[in-house]
Amino acid sequence: MTTNSRTWFYTEPEHRPYFIEERVNQNLWANRFGSIFLSCVRAEPPFKMTGKWSGIDLAIEWLPNQWFTLHASREDKTVINGFSQVLQLLPVVSFTQEDGSVITEWHREAASGLRRLQEVKNRANVYNVKTYKR
Repeated sequence: MTTNSRTWFYTEPEHRPYFIEERVNQNLWANRFGSIFLSCVRAEPPFKMTGKWSGIDLAIEWLPNQWFTLHASREDKTVINGFSQVLQLLPVVSFTQEDGSVITEWHREAASGLRRLQEVKNRANVYNVKTYKR
């Protein structure tokens, strides 16, 4: 099955974990993330998957055609760039939490992204806040 982010992010996928795993993992493998495997832990909006890539614990969560969040146990530009390529969208913000995990967020609507960026900047318990230009 050939798939891309249009089949699981830009349109709502079937609420069946196996189908979600197949679509997302096939899309990642096609974009050179050969050693990644994400398991679906929530098969309804917001969808959630967890897994590992190159020793990094990952979790992704998304509301179709609205926002996408990547949780990583440490920062890795390859992962961020890879998901940007898969989504065909630049992230809005990334930041590090107190436990050292890194959150990167993508938003389809610019206004939503700007609101979220302001929320993150006003939080005292995050650091290393980065923004990305569209």
